[in-house]
Amino acid sequence: MPDWVIWILVALAFGAVELATVSFFSSLFGLGALVAAASTLLIASWPLQAVVFIVVSVVLVLLLRPALLKSYGKERPLTNVDRLIGLAGSVIVAIDNTQGMGQVKVEGEIWTARSLTGEPIPMDTRVEIVRIEGVRAVVKIKED
Repeated sequence: MPDWVIWILVALAFGAVELATVSFFSSLFGLGALVAAASTLLIASWPLQAVVFIVVSVVLVLLLRPALLKSYGKERPLTNVDRLIGLAGSVIVAIDNTQGMGQVKVEGEIWTARSLTGEPIPMDTRVEIVRIEGVRAVVKIKED
């Protein structure tokens, strides 16, 4: 089997792994394998083709991956839960992290809650949602 065919198969394998992980890591090695396949036109030595593969792959991972990850994060659509972060709510069941108790009402929805600082928060206190952990809102006392 010609070297270029082997490199194409390697590239396809890395592409399949990328489809399963979406990490922008395997695909860059797949691109390195495609460059190595193209290098078979000029380089007959298999070890030198492997060096081309490794060098191109590492350079792509170091230079291109951070930019890909950064741009990928910007395009992530916000979910309904994401829109709750920063909103104000009211404590309807006193929040006590040690007892695992607490509920807040935010825009008509009731959420199980816990305190960001770990300090208990009494009923009827105005709070702000800091983040969502699973089905639980992490809140802090709202500074007015």
